[in-house]
Amino acid sequence: MAGTASFRRCAVCDRQTALWCSRCHEVWYCSPEHNIQAWPEHRLQCRSVTTVAPSNTIPESLETIAEESLRSVQAIFFPVNEDYPRMIAIELRDCGRACPVPVLEPHCKGTANSVVLQRALNKDLLRYPLHLFCDSERHVNRAVQRITSGLAKPFLGNAVVLKYNGTRRADYTNATEHDLPTLSAYFLHCQ
Repeated sequence: MAGTASFRRCAVCDRQTALWCSRCHEVWYCSPEHNIQAWPEHRLQCRSVTTVAPSNTIPESLETIAEESLRSVQAIFFPVNEDYPRMIAIELRDCGRACPVPVLEPHCKGTANSVVLQRALNKDLLRYPLHLFCDSERHVNRAVQRITSGLAKPFLGNAVVLKYNGTRRADYTNATEHDLPTLSAYFLHCQ
């Protein structure tokens, strides 16, 4: 779940909330428990933001906003065919949603799967959660193997990591090399 400054109503209990479904950004919940409770029904219509607005197209209804604000942030890219991760610029498209949509192509091909890393290895909440996107390529990622000294399970496909600007996950900020230890721990322990 992510958030913004505007308040909406929880889909379960109708309380005011600033949290929404982190996958589609369309349905609002007041707590993670209500998100989980509503998931069996919501999942039937929930579509990932990356599916709703693929990185190379803009939905027809948003074409007037298309000229809007394109900006970029630094992200960490783990390419399958390189030995080390590297910093890249990722464009963000503000499509009128709560959180901008990252343009992942050509780094992640097709519809990218994603996971939000909210906790550090010591179980503390991350002040700036990390958003990991990975494509469905079937090659072992050499950069992931390198930062984990080959100890992680084989990670398949390219990976792009963006950094949220806070725990409410309403926008992205620049990722840095200081985020690599958290990512290394994720690849080692959470696959």
